[in-house]
Amino acid sequence: MPKLLYDETSIPSIVEYAQRLENKTVDGVNIEQHSYGGILQENQTPRLRQNANNKGAFGNYLEEAYFGKKNDNKSQADFPLAHLELKASPLKTNSKYEVKVKERLVLNHFTFTDIDKEVFETSHFKEKNENILLVFYHYNKNLHPGDLTVQLADLWQCLKEDEAQLREDWQIIADKVHAGKAHEISEGDTLYLGACTKGTTTATSMQVQPHSDIKARGRALCFKSCYINHIYQILAQRKEHGRILENRILSENETFEQKINALFNPYLKKSANEICAMRGEKYNLANKSRYADISRKIVGLKKTEDNLYEFNASGIQLKTIRVEPDGTSIESLSFKNVDFCGIVDEEWEESDFYSAITSKFIFVLFKHDTKDSEYYLDRIVFWHIPENDYDIFKEVWADTKQKITNGDYEHFIKISENHVSHIRPKGKNASDLMYTPQGTYEKKKCFWINQEYIQRNVLDAIYGTT
Repeated sequence: MPKLLYDETSIPSIVEYAQRLENKTVDGVNIEQHSYGGILQENQTPRLRQNANNKGAFGNYLEEAYFGKKNDNKSQADFPLAHLELKASPLKTNSKYEVKVKERLVLNHFTFTDIDKEVFETSHFKEKNENILLVFYHYNKNLHPGDLTVQLADLWQCLKEDEAQLREDWQIIADKVHAGKAHEISEGDTLYLGACTKGTTTATSMQVQPHSDIKARGRALCFKSCYINHIYQILAQRKEHGRILENRILSENETFEQKINALFNPYLKKSANEICAMRGEKYNLANKSRYADISRKIVGLKKTEDNLYEFNASGIQLKTIRVEPDGTSIESLSFKNVDFCGIVDEEWEESDFYSAITSKFIFVLFKHDTKDSEYYLDRIVFWHIPENDYDIFKEVWADTKQKITNGDYEHFIKISENHVSHIRPKGKNASDLMYTPQGTYEKKKCFWINQEYIQRNVLDAIYGTT
């Protein structure tokens, strides 16, 4: 029997074999080492027919043509003798020439009946995904999978890295099933580990759940797009610089929500001026973004969230809102600027906007009790957009994508046209421009969540306003 070019019982051996692909292609390496499916060949290696546009085409080709494993739907890990799972993740390059992960990483489907009987310690998720060989490759829909270039291959031990948060995420999903609320599961429920929908349509994906007569959409566990992109960035940095210093705010066995509350609790009911005094910082009354700046400093963030491990990994949105004495606010919430060139090639569930609205929000609410009194830190609220509203946000995204594709930058959806979301400028001034697919420059714009939507779904529930 021909011998494999790697030891299928050894994680280091399998990882080393995968790393031969870095900066190369599957077919290219097979030809170099006169192999196919991990086995030496006397003749030219075969080339499997594979439609590059099929979801998972590269992963399937990698398994069979490089590792010699037939793709199957078995519940065990891909390399059972080494307790190692194999996953391929596509990369894209945005208009700033930054390489990022293209989409969330689907791990395994589950039934509500099965997860209802599990505990985390012996769960299928933990058993199958504790050790994952991640192969990141540059996506190109016009190339055969054998011709796609691999950027990075490495081992990710998710439980060694992030067990406390993954455990909490898994438990949130399981608890909804236990409570007969599988139909209320949302990707926004969790930070790193998501429960994404499966099936081409809602009707075809409906499943029974054990504690309710209401059917729920079938789900698969996944690493959310921000988390898998974070993993890629961490592995790339470690490969280039060795073990790097990762700026974390969580200690062992501490949840994200517990930590955020602990950071803000000393400042509750204190004015912005008092908070700055307590922290030994200058209070700048002329700074229009002073409340947002105070919030960021409390959690240790710089101007963007990228400097803290947990914020980078979760994509969680820290938003500061000023609340008036009657419990209302006039502020809409903005996101990052729309990448005009990038959005035209996006699909909805792979888009930056989808990633943003399926992430959690931390609302830092500064309130004052009379018109002339100072704003004080009233409370911290964790919230996520209900999944039932995703389609409304999708309509705004699709309209924006179509207009950018057509070169129309003057007729985006306005706040008066939609009760959920709109598009408008966010640039510093009229000369703050962005390159377009048409080769021109246009004023930067971004997606906003309407003030009315935040009022109705967040503030009214807290302050009892109507």
